[in-house]
Amino acid sequence: MSSPKLDPTSSVDYGGTDNRTFAHSSSEDHLPTLNEEEPTNIQHPLRTTAGSSSQSFPAIFEVAGQTTNMSSSGTANGPPRSASSSSFSHHQPRRTSAHGPQERQLSILDPMSDRVSTILVWQNLTVQAREDKRKEFFKRMKSYKNFVPKRKCLLSNTSGAITGGLWAVMGPSGSGKSTLLNTLACRLDVNTVVEGEMRLNGAPYDNAELKRIAGYVMQDDLLNGCLTVEETLTYTARLRLPRTFTDIERKERVADVMADLGLSHVHNVIVGTPLKKGISGGERKRVCVGMQLLNRPQLLFLDEPTSGLDSVTALDLLRTFHGLAHGKSQDKAVTIVCSIHQPQAKIFNLFDSLILLKAGNIMYQGPRKQAMEAYRAAGFPCPVNTNPADHLLDVITLPRSNTTTGAAMISLEQQQAIDEAILRQQPPLDIDLNMGVNKRLVQMTNLPLNPTWLTQVQILLRRTFQEQFRQTRIIVTSLIQTIVMAVLIGTVYLKIGNSQTSILRREPALFFCAVNQGVFGALMVINSFPVERTLTLRERASGTYFASAYFTAKIIAETLIQLPVPIIFSLIVYFLIGFQATAGKFFIFMVFMLLCSLASTSLALLVSAICKTTDMSVTVLPLALEVTRLFGGFFLAPSRLPGYFVWLDALSYVKYTFVGTALNELQGLVLTCTDADRAKGSCTIQGETLIKERGFDYINVGGCIGALIAYIVFCRIMAFLGVRFLKH
Repeated sequence: MSSPKLDPTSSVDYGGTDNRTFAHSSSEDHLPTLNEEEPTNIQHPLRTTAGSSSQSFPAIFEVAGQTTNMSSSGTANGPPRSASSSSFSHHQPRRTSAHGPQERQLSILDPMSDRVSTILVWQNLTVQAREDKRKEFFKRMKSYKNFVPKRKCLLSNTSGAITGGLWAVMGPSGSGKSTLLNTLACRLDVNTVVEGEMRLNGAPYDNAELKRIAGYVMQDDLLNGCLTVEETLTYTARLRLPRTFTDIERKERVADVMADLGLSHVHNVIVGTPLKKGISGGERKRVCVGMQLLNRPQLLFLDEPTSGLDSVTALDLLRTFHGLAHGKSQDKAVTIVCSIHQPQAKIFNLFDSLILLKAGNIMYQGPRKQAMEAYRAAGFPCPVNTNPADHLLDVITLPRSNTTTGAAMISLEQQQAIDEAILRQQPPLDIDLNMGVNKRLVQMTNLPLNPTWLTQVQILLRRTFQEQFRQTRIIVTSLIQTIVMAVLIGTVYLKIGNSQTSILRREPALFFCAVNQGVFGALMVINSFPVERTLTLRERASGTYFASAYFTAKIIAETLIQLPVPIIFSLIVYFLIGFQATAGKFFIFMVFMLLCSLASTSLALLVSAICKTTDMSVTVLPLALEVTRLFGGFFLAPSRLPGYFVWLDALSYVKYTFVGTALNELQGLVLTCTDADRAKGSCTIQGETLIKERGFDYINVGGCIGALIAYIVFCRIMAFLGVRFLKH
């Protein structure tokens, strides 16, 4: 048996298009191999326009030496197979060795082709949305015996297969396009229930396996707005390309991807932020696609790639996808599956295959050109000058009442009859879950290793520093704010001296220093994780880096950027106030300011990691800061603390900072006492007397430093657990 051949003399003009196309062999159950790439504006041979209805287009079948001619009227000298190709099976006779290697290499539609490296098959797939687990648990407890869980069906017992080429998942709003895409890509929400079987090259798969060979581009474009296009792709290449790649090879891959996607002319332009203009919307979408194409995936999912784009930009983007799906070499050919709502005709004609959904059910799947034939056979031909994509959706969508035009309404029963008529024109699905099993060994062997954990930390650290230094206004404003507050506190308590009156001013000065560093440090990073949360979750879902590598790089970068603030504050305020002028005590004071700033930052990181959003974080954090300030050891000294508040006192990092700096300052302090002070009967000579009176002697300086370090470590470990496990 040989492949279907096309009669070169039968190129008939149907509306100004070249009508070379393909047809099925009666003994083959898979998509045929094309001897050459098809133009993107081909119509189905069985459809004719008004200007060419009298002409015929003969498609020549060669089956075991027997030739069958079919005309455009649908009649044939032999019994042809149904036009619909939604059935994929390996139980039928396959092509013989008459196909040469070059002919196989050219096909991107045949599942047996060498160009098709990934086959995705699903059978009896049902997806249901359920209530939140906590709500369902309480309802179950409330009505134990009569409880019936609520389920909303998103996909209903669907089956199908995705092989090679550019696929479109179409359907009305709420039909299940994104659900099907997310289910196949293992990216469903936790509150969903999935039943059925999914196979990747004949074997079950999970997200960890799929993300090594597949990419996913979501509908909204989330990128680092401060980086340029080339920097964005370069950092992604360093994180995702195999560790064996050299820097030169990574640069070549980045340049290659930018050339394929038409981004070379904007390589040095920043992506852009709401306050600073960058690249256009179409170029942002191309950058997102390029990030997934860097490691040459075999399968690429795109969720509504044309959303928010004008028609020209959308068409240009889909032409790029078509070129990628029909790559010049085998390592560049990628199977692309994208959900799309209602594309224009030019975009629709770029797709090779189509999956049409309605209310969670598949109405059609197979070659795009044969969808119109199925509709025509069901009695719903596409009118002249009508967008085929619009016609496909209009027929299966129940129209709403229109009192203005007085259009005739269609009942639910009539619409159901229409749907059944379309489905009857397609043969029953015959899904083979083992399809592509022969490709699995080639697919999964020799998968390169990603960069090591330490390398990921170094790359992410460099990227974070680059982002921070491009936001110099924030850093400069923070330094100016620190200097202003240090000068204000220092001048309010200017040169307190060693007199008896300095006793009343020394402790407030120390307390306000602790509060200043304990509040401003937290406010600087409160939106750190919430702002980047969605982006990091998306990058982690793509297998770009480990959560621990991101958290470590983030903590190191923010700590190093934060260090100058308490140091500058200490240098100014310590000498303005006039604390004990010894080097040892000054550096201990500076250490406490550093630890207090880091402790407040750790608390803010913990709150932001658990609360997940900026709005919730700025609501919860003031409560935590107020508690630490109230139990900071100044308003309520340790000697006068009620027993039932001991646990809150132990959690206040401000208290450890205040007590530690008080011990550091009061130990060895000698106060002067005048005759007037002696006459009043209140004369304190040594600072140790004040330490015992306030109850600061229950702990020493080393204990305060150790408590602050333990507080920082505990908060950051809990913050990491929040970043790692709280994803939804």
